[in-house]
Amino acid sequence: KAEVRAIVLSKLALPLGGVVWDVGAGSGSVGVECARLAPALRVIAVERDPDQAERIVANAEAHGVSVDVVEGSAPTALDGLPDPDRAFVGGGGLDVLDAVRARLRPGGVVVATYALLDRAVAAHERLGNMAQVSVARAVRVGGLGARLAPENPVFVCWGPGPS
Repeated sequence: KAEVRAIVLSKLALPLGGVVWDVGAGSGSVGVECARLAPALRVIAVERDPDQAERIVANAEAHGVSVDVVEGSAPTALDGLPDPDRAFVGGGGLDVLDAVRARLRPGGVVVATYALLDRAVAAHERLGNMAQVSVARAVRVGGLGARLAPENPVFVCWGPGPS
């Protein structure tokens, strides 16, 4: 959802340079947007699904940005990557979040999204901040007008790495 992505990007507070990880990247929308907003960043997308990894490459090319794609499952796929200044965790369990936090550079920020409340609460305990994002979209109702149809809420958690 574009609305959730906008909130994630604001919480990442992207620096002008450094390294950003997009872990559980899916289509790569967060990583591609990071590369568009701060072209000097090195953006690394980690994705286990080969079809999605190809989609990330295509999306980056379509937007004229550079995103390095690592195909593999986190947390093991993180081995050998440069430590991040910012990280987005869009997939995986709490073990992935913990692995990312352990590698975050001093002063770094991690943002994670969850659909399930129990994972979000556990992430909140680790990161210190959480918000629920609810989006409703207008849908046409016959010729009568429009109504708002809610989408599933998403929990956004963010904070610094371990001190």
